[in-house]
Amino acid sequence: MKIGLLTEQMVWMRAVGGLAILAGILLVTLYFMRYHTLKLYNWDGKRYCFLGRLLLRKRNDIYVVKIREQIWDISYTTRYLLVPSRQFVQTNRNRSLLLQAGQAKEWLSVDAGMRQDIYYR
Repeated sequence: MKIGLLTEQMVWMRAVGGLAILAGILLVTLYFMRYHTLKLYNWDGKRYCFLGRLLLRKRNDIYVVKIREQIWDISYTTRYLLVPSRQFVQTNRNRSLLLQAGQAKEWLSVDAGMRQDIYYR
């Protein structure tokens, strides 16, 4: 009887521990997605279409966003809308952000909705 209860408690402890680790991983992923990525939209002539998320990298106190060639291939036009999280905008308002598309570079000021025309070279 006691051995059965002991093993049942160990199973529950492992299950709770596994769920705690999973919750921690999910919280770290949410933090990363919120503070280190931004949403990229492309103008198709009528509205902005979601293309995906881009990674925000910080180099020498400047945030750098690179548009990859795969995203360029699925774009309709050269007009993009970059939307960072509200928390990122609040902490980095009026700082510099460099948008790169191949060799082309454009400077933007961090804002809630940054629109920019850029041609991939």
